[in-house]
Amino acid sequence: MSDLDQALPRQQTEDEDAQLDALLAAADTAVLDRLAEAVDIDAGRAAVFAPSVTAEEVPPSGEGDVSGLEWMLPLGKDSLLKWLAISGPGYLPRQLDKSTSTIRTMTVVGRALLPHSMRTYWGLATDFLTTSNDHLMRLKAGLAHRELTREAALAAHHAAHTGLGQFLGTLRQAAQALNDPQTSRVIERLISTGEMVLTLLEWARQSIEQLFSDTDHSLRCPTG
Repeated sequence: MSDLDQALPRQQTEDEDAQLDALLAAADTAVLDRLAEAVDIDAGRAAVFAPSVTAEEVPPSGEGDVSGLEWMLPLGKDSLLKWLAISGPGYLPRQLDKSTSTIRTMTVVGRALLPHSMRTYWGLATDFLTTSNDHLMRLKAGLAHRELTREAALAAHHAAHTGLGQFLGTLRQAAQALNDPQTSRVIERLISTGEMVLTLLEWARQSIEQLFSDTDHSLRCPTG
């Protein structure tokens, strides 16, 4: 058999393989297109992240877009009124718990719902949010173990407050560049919730001041 005779079957096989690859690629594309039409990506992401979220406010049946997770964020001044029960100086642990749980909820909701185009803004914003949460967790643990002086407690609180303020500043900057109504709604809810947490932190500062009010500023957290 000549070299030409051997080359022809091999070329035919290669052509058939190429045709098969093309058919498979076209089929894959068609399947992906049909899936894109049939699947609600936002709802899918919401379903994945929902078990990780601590719901700060569950609406009555029929209210809110549950598939969008926004309902898990507090909404406006009416929700803030529900927090007034822990506004007094004697509720510092609950103020810190509510702040950290709400921050976690904000983190999960933003990660689940904000589009890829927001990646730069959201990446920076979550860095500030994570830093704020870390300071609050250290503040809570330090107070619980009577390990913090008044100055150290207020410094941790200030760092948490600053981080949350930077988070809000980043989102406000992002909001100015948005044209998508759904993304704008999520950003607005995150900003509104962040402002409510700032109010919680103002109450927490008053509670810290009260906690150390009967001691010298250099002393550790009172045990009584």
